[in-house]
Amino acid sequence: MSNKISKSIIFLILTVILFVIQYFFSKIGWIIADIFDYSSIDKDGLFMSLSVHHIMQMLLALVVIFILHKTSDKTDFKLKPKYDKNGIKYTFIFCAVIFAYFLGAYIIGSFLGTIGIYDYKLTATNVIGTLAFQLLLSGTSEELSFRSLPIVWYKTLIKSDSKFFNIGVVLAVSFLFAIAHYNAAMPLPPQLFQIIYAFVLGLAYGFVFLKSKSVVYPMIMHGMSNFISVGGCYIYMYFFM
Repeated sequence: MSNKISKSIIFLILTVILFVIQYFFSKIGWIIADIFDYSSIDKDGLFMSLSVHHIMQMLLALVVIFILHKTSDKTDFKLKPKYDKNGIKYTFIFCAVIFAYFLGAYIIGSFLGTIGIYDYKLTATNVIGTLAFQLLLSGTSEELSFRSLPIVWYKTLIKSDSKFFNIGVVLAVSFLFAIAHYNAAMPLPPQLFQIIYAFVLGLAYGFVFLKSKSVVYPMIMHGMSNFISVGGCYIYMYFFM
């Protein structure tokens, strides 16, 4: 019993440390992103600052990964691409479900008048820049920071591979991922939906990470989810607004 209690305390401490690390990585990313002027490329400020922020957040996560890898030769952050039938299967299923979800949401929302649209013009620069960010960078950066680093950190420092422990790790990492999507400026109903939505997606990404033993599949899932979400809104705005 005392061993379980001590592991629970260590787990809680690691969760708090992860929250602090992720918070400061995000803050540092924004500080560096705000140094530069992107107006010549990104007049509406939609994707360049976000891109620099995510690149810095990703690089900081990789620094911690490198340090932990050097301190423990058994640490594996699942960074390498790996052919895995489960990973491919779950990625295709996830993308199909996300596509069906947003298709249904836009069809139903168009009748109910509940679809929120972006408040900027759909210029070629805005569309290409935002979609490229969502597809190529958002998932890559966030899966390193919010999946690969924390999941394997838990498993390395606590040294457990039981089913119960893995479930606890995925839940904790998904919770931190959801909290990272908190936006105080957003009204409460959509705010709660965004947090719950991020938590559910975090569960899916974490599950596939553990099953496939590669962060590449969650990266693809994450990028495709964001791409479908934003791209779907663009299609709706172009044809129906």
